[in-house]
Amino acid sequence: MPQKLSAGRMTGFEGGLFDDSDVEDEFQSCYTEDDEWQDSEESLAEGSKDDLDEFSLRMFFKGVSASEGHGKGSGVSGIGVVMERSPGVPLIQVQKKLDFHVDELVAEHLALMDGLLAALQNGARRLYAFTDSEDLYYQIAETEILDDQLLIALGHRILELADKLEDFDLQLVSSFELERPLCLAKEAIGDSSVDNCPICGEEKLSSKMIKMNCFHKVCSDCMVIYVEHKLRTSQVPIRCPQVMCKNIISTSECKSFLPVTTYVLLERFSMEADTDNGDRILCPFRNCSGLLNPVYYLSSRASSSAQSDINRIECPECHRDICIGCQVPWHSLMTCVEYQNLPAAERDAEDNRLHHLERNTRRRRCQQCSRMIVLADGGYHMTCWYVKYDF
Repeated sequence: MPQKLSAGRMTGFEGGLFDDSDVEDEFQSCYTEDDEWQDSEESLAEGSKDDLDEFSLRMFFKGVSASEGHGKGSGVSGIGVVMERSPGVPLIQVQKKLDFHVDELVAEHLALMDGLLAALQNGARRLYAFTDSEDLYYQIAETEILDDQLLIALGHRILELADKLEDFDLQLVSSFELERPLCLAKEAIGDSSVDNCPICGEEKLSSKMIKMNCFHKVCSDCMVIYVEHKLRTSQVPIRCPQVMCKNIISTSECKSFLPVTTYVLLERFSMEADTDNGDRILCPFRNCSGLLNPVYYLSSRASSSAQSDINRIECPECHRDICIGCQVPWHSLMTCVEYQNLPAAERDAEDNRLHHLERNTRRRRCQQCSRMIVLADGGYHMTCWYVKYDF
């Protein structure tokens, strides 16, 4: 028996749709004069009856896509298909998360294609398919020509599969009829809800958000940048990036989103911070109190910097050049050996400040973050304005 492709919308002629019986008779006479529409109407009636025979199926399908943020091509896609013979009794289900993100119309095509394949594999000869996508409906059922080459190719493949059936009928229905396949598709892609990242300000998939023990959420991309910055500036342990939050982020929390190399550095710095802060140096510029870890910079630059500049770094706080070997502002006109061989009287005054800084009773290291804090006038009580620690 040759395959028959028909199409239709879920409509009805009862219940007062036509108040004038003459108009109704004239309208219905159009169908009796057109064999193609008559076949289509018979096919729709067959697909809509209560029970189908063993070789017929109703198929409800849906494709969904959820974008991540504003980046084109990033996100997740999935499909859901439900087939039945008796109303409300699923016989065959197809649920799949796609390996790549596609536009929702492409996902709709893939859902229909996978549904056709599953129906053929289960011995179906007649298939009554239901969609709420007008674009797909007009392309497949009304043979509307599209400009998108991918959709054209998918449309041809769908028609090739439909040609293997005795009867394939595609109907355009309301979204309400497709709740079941929609749920399957959403389950396939997981949580498609989005949250706003407080750092970058972009909407990100909830699955891409890092929730800390303090319940603040930041996207994984921003957290990686934030932690790496804290490591570069020797600010370990690391606090939650939310303003005014004092929660310390544990290394175990960071393991889920940090690159392996960064996580190894974090573990190393955390152990050093727990035992000794002596390796960290103070920025030599008088109006900056940034602390730096020479180990981090030397290990990260040893393979990429020229030997003459290997000790030259930029303070992440004041953005001025420093020599971490000599612990002074960068000496551009001489090497470290030449600088250190200079008599003390000929060295930069900033160098002397470093050697005698701890003797100055107006400055002390914060016992919690190890930054240098200036004693305010009166008394000996100090408060670190970085971490609000009193000592």
